[in-house]
Amino acid sequence: MRRLGFLIATLCLLASCSQEQSKENDNKTLAYDSPEFSEKFNSYIAVTNYYSTSDKGSSWIATLSKFYDQLGTPNKKDLKKEDVYFGNFMWGIDQSVKVAAANADKAPNLGNADKSLIAFSNEIISASAILQQLESYYKGKNYLDDKYSRADKLYSDFINKQVKLDSLYILLRKSMAGIKENRDNYFVELNKKEGKLIRYHMLLSMRYAKATFAQIGKETLGPDFNSNYDKLVISVDELNKLSTDDKALEKSNITLKSTFGNYLGYLTAIKGNFRMLMDINDEAKREEILNKLDSDFAEMIDDYNRI
Repeated sequence: MRRLGFLIATLCLLASCSQEQSKENDNKTLAYDSPEFSEKFNSYIAVTNYYSTSDKGSSWIATLSKFYDQLGTPNKKDLKKEDVYFGNFMWGIDQSVKVAAANADKAPNLGNADKSLIAFSNEIISASAILQQLESYYKGKNYLDDKYSRADKLYSDFINKQVKLDSLYILLRKSMAGIKENRDNYFVELNKKEGKLIRYHMLLSMRYAKATFAQIGKETLGPDFNSNYDKLVISVDELNKLSTDDKALEKSNITLKSTFGNYLGYLTAIKGNFRMLMDINDEAKREEILNKLDSDFAEMIDDYNRI
């Protein structure tokens, strides 16, 4: 539940500052449908997805899970291992982080988002280098010579980096929040105007799903949980109706129908689990539902980005 708690805290923070950030980043010169904006901003989103999305082959969360499983948590380290492997984390560093970092100096200027992206990228690249050093250290059996002293040092260095990364990630998401909200508002109105109802309700459903998720506290639901949930239900029900309408699918340029079906399946399951949270009293069952929401959100976002 560690990462789920972090995700909920992040979403709550973003929800609380979204209005302020929207005004701060209300850049009238941004062309949200331009190739330049799309390439740059989508690369930034890919970085945040890599860091925060669970259950993916090359994600930072998967890497952290392997790290803690093999070497233990800070209050219960277990460094005396013969070998370690933290997964294919460098794929995400090379294909997402470094690509976005290279885009940071390109037009359009995204202000604080550019600065935050660069700071976050530098830190996560540095953290990944520590993981590589740890893998090399164990592979070379260097612990036979220094009795794991360097492993202890590298472990501490990585933990310190990770604490800083969580803070920089929140700053990055905050700096992107207003831009993303303005972009989404633009496309909501554009899709509605052009009659692309599936795209329209996809955007609305993602908005309300995230807003509902952000109302989940450690023990209770926030005051806006039910109102956001009700709005989510409307868009999810509309999407389920439109999912069998070939003309609507074509109008919204939904060519990956199987991926859209998977997306809608996860979204519908998320709606159902939100409803269950309203009545649940058992702590173990609540945690089970939250873990399922975490997993389904990861899959839903992945499919959404592919449609």
